[in-house]
Amino acid sequence: MKIHQFLSFLTVVNSVLVLFQLAQGRLAAQQEAPVQSQATLPAPTPATKADVGRWDADLVQRAAKILASPAQWNRADTGKCPSEATLSVRCALEKAVEESAAVRRDHMESRTNQPPAQADCRFHTAGGSQEGSCGVLFDEVPIFTISRVEAITSGRWRLDVQPRQVWAGTMTDAEYPVMEEATTAVGLVTAKKYTTPLRDYNNDTTTTFADVQVFFRVLQDQLVKHATSDLDENFDAVEIEIYAGGAGVIRTYAGWFPVSGFTLGDSMLQFHFDPATEVPPNGLDREILEHAAAIIASDAAWNRADNRKCDPTAKTWSIYCAEERASIEVTGGFHHRRPALELVRQIVEERSQGKSYPHRLMGYNNDPSTRLEDVRSLFAEAIARIK
Repeated sequence: MKIHQFLSFLTVVNSVLVLFQLAQGRLAAQQEAPVQSQATLPAPTPATKADVGRWDADLVQRAAKILASPAQWNRADTGKCPSEATLSVRCALEKAVEESAAVRRDHMESRTNQPPAQADCRFHTAGGSQEGSCGVLFDEVPIFTISRVEAITSGRWRLDVQPRQVWAGTMTDAEYPVMEEATTAVGLVTAKKYTTPLRDYNNDTTTTFADVQVFFRVLQDQLVKHATSDLDENFDAVEIEIYAGGAGVIRTYAGWFPVSGFTLGDSMLQFHFDPATEVPPNGLDREILEHAAAIIASDAAWNRADNRKCDPTAKTWSIYCAEERASIEVTGGFHHRRPALELVRQIVEERSQGKSYPHRLMGYNNDPSTRLEDVRSLFAEAIARIK
């Protein structure tokens, strides 16, 4: 090789080396500096159980994008998920799940999102049932499965008229399988046994960021395979009663809400309801509260150690159990979110400002400062508020 050719060759090699070093520097900088998440919301909320696995896998992909670099990984999961630049594996998953349901938090980490003004519910025939969605509800993404039934089982709503149609079934949260399968996925990527698998795996000093990325991929595969069956392990009952003109009530774990526009076609069932406006109490609710007040007629009849388990043969009754017994005897069934109970909860909330009861009725009932006179006035005030 001639000398000028050799010098030209060295120049080319040197240029390549410089470009390589610059590329290495840019890569290192990218790995060290926090990367802004490029995550986007998953596809529109699933309308069937069969859609849930792929949709949940997309949520995990979103979590992986939120936790896109070692610099964004919080290796000390404390069990809380503060709004910080770094997140643990668990908190990245929770963030992805919450964002899918449009959940927002204030500086105290309390949920602040408001329910939608109207839920548009659309169902399609699936076997002998109707399956569908109302979109995001109650900070969740429920999938409903309902069938036509003969009658409401949780107590009559009105005495003056019977419903023309009654539907009953379940509502399940499409996001539920994500955290459920996450625990299983930890066991698939490591042979170690942890007390709290997701948190301990995150905090394990031998867990690398590459391990975390593998974990996310394994979790996606698990969700595609098992999410649909997971839904059958976690659900809440729902009942819908329809009267003339397509109006009615949907009874859910979050409350009773007025239904409008109920339409049943050959292949489609649809209706609307306002998840921000619960059904007001009526005359039957007044009867329930009057009967509950009569049940707790004295200190001897009052159970001051409520556990929300109501024995029908009991001789003493808490506020909650008196309402349950009264509801069954007045309406033929019980629903813990019936308007009568919701009204009493509202008054308890007003009376107990500054106190934190895990369950309002139980907490107020068991509070040492609550007296029989308070219980009696609680029912009296609730009865007086019913128009």
